[in-house]
Amino acid sequence: MEITIQNAGEDETNFHDMVAGEVGTALRKTGKDYLGSKNLSENQLLAMQRDDAEAFKQLEADMTQHALELNNVRTNAGIALKINLTGDKKT
Repeated sequence: MEITIQNAGEDETNFHDMVAGEVGTALRKTGKDYLGSKNLSENQLLAMQRDDAEAFKQLEADMTQHALELNNVRTNAGIALKINLTGDKKT
């Protein structure tokens, strides 16, 4: 499982400036820590993604908000953290 940072309406230059380097790394780590605090396994996340798309979408939104707040990134920044359950697996 990986946490992906997506541009959700931010200017391209601002987006890359915000998520580059340490800030991007910190946002991803905070996102993973947030999921860990919810005690959700990858199998539970897969089931949620498959069976309750709205709950999964809300979880991603809550994770994004939490990560932005904890890392002192403006909470109205046009970025979103997404849960990538396939990680970096090669096919």
